Amino acid sequence: MTDSYFRTTVFVLMACLGYTGCTTVEKTESPESITVKSNNGEYPDYLYQYSIIDALLSGVYDGDLSVGELRKKGNLGIGGFNRLDGELYMNEGEVYKIRYDGSVHKVPDTEKMPVAFVKHFQADTIFTLIQKGMDYENFKSRLKSLLNCNEMYAIRISGIFPEMLTRAPAPGKKPYPPLAEHLKENQYEFGLEDTEGTAVGFCLPAYMGRVNVPGFHLHYLSDDETSGGHVLDFVADSLYVEIDKASGFVVQSPDDERFLRADLQKDRKKEIEEIE
Repeated sequence: MTDSYFRTTVFVLMACLGYTGCTTVEKTESPESITVKSNNGEYPDYLYQYSIIDALLSGVYDGDLSVGELRKKGNLGIGGFNRLDGELYMNEGEVYKIRYDGSVHKVPDTEKMPVAFVKHFQADTIFTLIQKGMDYENFKSRLKSLLNCNEMYAIRISGIFPEMLTRAPAPGKKPYPPLAEHLKENQYEFGLEDTEGTAVGFCLPAYMGRVNVPGFHLHYLSDDETSGGHVLDFVADSLYVEIDKASGFVVQSPDDERFLRADLQKDRKKEIEEIE
């Protein structure tokens, strides 16, 4: 590679959400220098997902994809485990389970899941986002102003969070109810304070509704690997943001009776908004 492949461009923007700070966007590599990785040899630089969000919403809480197989599809992502036994967090190929009791566990390759969304992550845009007292809504608003609403992005953010609100579900019992109904009685929230760590996930366009979660969907893990979960809210003054734009997405449909019998005709948009 020549030095031209590593040109750096710096943009300084004024903060516009109640604090005069700055946003610095540093492109660490030119697009032609990025080594394209493949999910399965046919779909380079794609978001891979096992099952669809509407199947989970309808009560399909069991699947046959193993963690070992998932690792072949990407190194960063989110999802859940069979019976809804905790939130799935993947970063740099390591997979963790954050359970309803707040515990965090590394997961063996044999464990299976009903839904997962992953990508071979290689950031093409990196920047530091600065705003005193920035909450999750501020973060999403500011990031949306920098992204194209019709594109798909994998995202990783890291920093110190004076406040972080997360959740994890307790395992379901058969016959499984729809997800929104299950979470009314089986969602456990964790109010973390002065936690340092990394959140990973995706920002997806509205047209992907019924297949995936439109908008932002992040899971968090603390650096000491003792706490985390599905991100509901946070407060931070500075965040290191890495973004990887996907070229497209590919869906693997579960080949079993649970998925085939699921009610996937119903419009569950309101249910997604309720649980997110």
